[in-house]
Amino acid sequence: MKTLPLILLTVFYSAAAGDITDFSGTWETTYGTLFLRQDGSSVSGHYTLEGYSTIEGEVGADGRLVFTYTEQSASGEGWFELSDDSMYFTGKWRPYGTRQWFDWEGFRAGSGVASSNWLVILESEWQASMTEEEYSFGEMLASWFARVPGVSVRHRFIHDVDDLSAFCLESSGLPGNLYLVIASHGTSSGIELSSGTVSSREFTDALEPCRNLAMIHFSCCEIMAGRTPDAIVSSRRNWPEGFLVSGYTHSVDWGASGIIEIYYLNQILENGLAPVDAANSVIEDIGFAGESSTRWMERAGFAWVTP
Repeated sequence: MKTLPLILLTVFYSAAAGDITDFSGTWETTYGTLFLRQDGSSVSGHYTLEGYSTIEGEVGADGRLVFTYTEQSASGEGWFELSDDSMYFTGKWRPYGTRQWFDWEGFRAGSGVASSNWLVILESEWQASMTEEEYSFGEMLASWFARVPGVSVRHRFIHDVDDLSAFCLESSGLPGNLYLVIASHGTSSGIELSSGTVSSREFTDALEPCRNLAMIHFSCCEIMAGRTPDAIVSSRRNWPEGFLVSGYTHSVDWGASGIIEIYYLNQILENGLAPVDAANSVIEDIGFAGESSTRWMERAGFAWVTP
């Protein structure tokens, strides 16, 4: 008989249709943290145990989620039921071929976390070979905003679309407003990772579970000159009020982007401006940020789009 797994599980937010019970979100459970997404009555997700493991299920008319799980060396079935306030679940699971059921309980992650704003920085490796010193733009931003009360900062490196999707999925369960910064080389075709260029379709697919997004900023050259920003905005109809996508239409100087982004994000996260007001303040207050070069600095082409 399979022994009780120490599973990392986390559950992720998406709107459920009608009165269907919504199991999406982030949960701390008997066996760790589980990741789930719900589309109507269908639920899917994954967790890390013996490699990549999956969970699939359906929510019935009685509000119970009946699921199956698949691991590299085992699989089984189970069910969850939500509390009336949707903050807690109880349930059971068992491996196929056995009769004994095991208890599985969980509560929504972050219910005790004071932070209402999350700055998540996903960054590509900038250096291309051992001849270059290692450096990180995202670590600079993370260190700066770690000092701001009410803001939790997470900085992670991404190398391919799978990394991007995994961290977006995890970010979708953070309990508050998600301010997402993508720091990488870029062109009008998309962000550049070590695995290649991320297409607009791949990017919007990665963002799909993130229903807590307040804004996305591309700390990348030329992204705003391509179709990725418009593809993001048009990928769904129910963006939260004030949502925007920002970045640069031109190649931007390292120092210029540092000044612009600390000022821009500081206006939002510390001074409490709405993203669109903060974006306008960048153009008004920083001479080279928009489409006009100054004596000392080429134009950055800072721009944004809204739904």
